[in-house]
Amino acid sequence: MNKLYNTQKNLARDLAKFFQKTTIITKPQLKIIPYIILGMIEAESVVTNDIVKKLKGDFSLVNPFSTVRRLERFFNNPKFDVYKFYQEIISNIFLNINPKIKKYM
Repeated sequence: MNKLYNTQKNLARDLAKFFQKTTIITKPQLKIIPYIILGMIEAESVVTNDIVKKLKGDFSLVNPFSTVRRLERFFNNPKFDVYKFYQEIISNIFLNINPKIKKYM
């Protein structure tokens, strides 16, 4: 029996590809936001310290306090508008829905 194992790095890479196609986002933000989202899902929390504990890969090699500061800088960055980010993703998904599905909505 074959099992499919998706590591956090593989999932983050695929999420980054999706975000790159659907949103206008800078490269530094594109590198970190997939990991933040996966960390939130795995930690089941939005607390920065909990997210950092669940991050793997390159983040596990760095001091956790440095990673916490990095995430806090990301969240406090005025150039990143989370509402615009979500709006772009949702708009793209709705625009790409199959027309057969649209007629039932």
